[in-house]
Amino acid sequence: MVKEVIIAVVFIIAAIAISAWYKSSQKSKGNIIDRPRDFAEYAEIFTIRPVTDQEFFDAVNRSGIKSIYPGMKISGNTGTMYLEVGSYFKAKISHKEQTDEHSVYRFEFISWSSKHGTPEHDIEMNAVETRVEKIFLDLDPNAQVSTVKNEIKTKRSLI
Repeated sequence: MVKEVIIAVVFIIAAIAISAWYKSSQKSKGNIIDRPRDFAEYAEIFTIRPVTDQEFFDAVNRSGIKSIYPGMKISGNTGTMYLEVGSYFKAKISHKEQTDEHSVYRFEFISWSSKHGTPEHDIEMNAVETRVEKIFLDLDPNAQVSTVKNEIKTKRSLI
């Protein structure tokens, strides 16, 4: 019995160490940044110089966003683009406003799987959000970013 407990503790410590190493390596590569635990509950609003649909499309393609997670699907168009990784998470980029002075886009996670009250795939979600931020900085190095809390609807299981 004691032997099994020791083995279980060793496996738990190893899993935590591997997760910490992976997160640290993603940070050092610039793939993710430090974010609050509840970052998925906030939308980011990007105000940038006026861009055409083609410029936005080209920036998304240059970003390599699909390489973040095997099987990521991108659907929609330049008005509303969806980034989806199976049932793990889904995000949306919406073109909200276009004037002669600026373009406004909104990025938000619209669904995700949770474990113990936090996103189950938080590192990958962080990588997607970081890559989206880089897309807008590529389009306009002087991009302005603001955040707004989304209304979140949760499904709670009994177990």
